[in-house]
Amino acid sequence: MKKFLIAIVCTIVSLGAYAQESHGKLTVNAGFLFPSTLNATVGYEHSFGYGSAVELFGEIGDHWKSGEGQFWKGYYWDGGLLYKHRLARYKNGCFRFRVGPKFGAVERKFFVGLEAGFEYNYVFQNGWEFALIQKNNVNFVHGDTFRNGLLIGLKIPF
Repeated sequence: MKKFLIAIVCTIVSLGAYAQESHGKLTVNAGFLFPSTLNATVGYEHSFGYGSAVELFGEIGDHWKSGEGQFWKGYYWDGGLLYKHRLARYKNGCFRFRVGPKFGAVERKFFVGLEAGFEYNYVFQNGWEFALIQKNNVNFVHGDTFRNGLLIGLKIPF
């Protein structure tokens, strides 16, 4: 009977123990994009087995023009869904390729687009992650066609 109870307890404990699998994370990123753009992103990431993930995100940004004193005149907002495929796994992190559709508006003119890029994540002992993201955006139906750059951020598990 003792062995049976120990086996049941070990099974229950092992079912609840997992490392970075199937839980949600709040993602917060900020950085610079070319040409002359500040960007901030907030999203929800859900991890799958083998390091792949899906992220639902929203972002806001601003194109600034040097020489003009108007900062918030070239703003944009958008949102989208990204699939993140793991390319490499390291001791405390992973390297992913990210791709997905997006939609939004630039100065009240709507667009649809595609985002692709790379992401490196480093996991801390408390479960939080540091993210370094290289992103490339191609937008259609508007003159704000290309944006690319670097963002840094945090992922906070729920």
